[in-house]
Amino acid sequence: MILAIDTASRALSIALGGDSGPGYATHQMRARGQAENLMPMIQRGFDATGTAATDLAGLAVTVGPGTFTGLRIGLAAARAMRIALRVPLMGMTSLEVLAAGAARRFPDRPVLAVLDARRDQVYAQLFRRAAPPFGEAWTAPMAARAADVAAMLLPGTVLVGNGASLVAAHATVETRMLGGAEPDARDLLALALARNLPTYPVPAPRPLYLRAPDAKLAKRK
Repeated sequence: MILAIDTASRALSIALGGDSGPGYATHQMRARGQAENLMPMIQRGFDATGTAATDLAGLAVTVGPGTFTGLRIGLAAARAMRIALRVPLMGMTSLEVLAAGAARRFPDRPVLAVLDARRDQVYAQLFRRAAPPFGEAWTAPMAARAADVAAMLLPGTVLVGNGASLVAAHATVETRMLGGAEPDARDLLALALARNLPTYPVPAPRPLYLRAPDAKLAKRK
């Protein structure tokens, strides 16, 4: 049994399951309140499946890119459970999770996973082929202008993520936009189940920050 947690963007989602798939999954759009609602959501998952935290064989969490506050919430919870339960914790990027969701419908087409990074930028990663369980990355995750990302598009590329429309506005080739604008813990769970869990106590994953935070410390006078 693996617990997957995503708080990287403007949603809160968890999925709990094993080789037969998710036994429990929920996905909520939340502009705020992730910290207060994450642990109660996890407990509801345990109650619904008749399991306990001690039944977990491992954990999975999205490490970014995404919002700085959201990333800290999910990673802090996952790291605490890793230590308390002494189980391995896998980290995956929010972009590969988005691509995995697109792969369910278009396994043989290139996929651009893209999140709105604000400040006239997007977080993006292009996958040559997103066939499950592993995407074939064409580029590394990046923070760039939407127009620059659009210049990399291949004909027939599937765009997925809450920044998809920003890139599509600059596209010069045929593309296909999907719903599911935020990463989903069900796709994170599917990726985790397809990979070998590391052995505890492998180091905990670190957040993937592609640029400096918007907030700045005030200078001392």
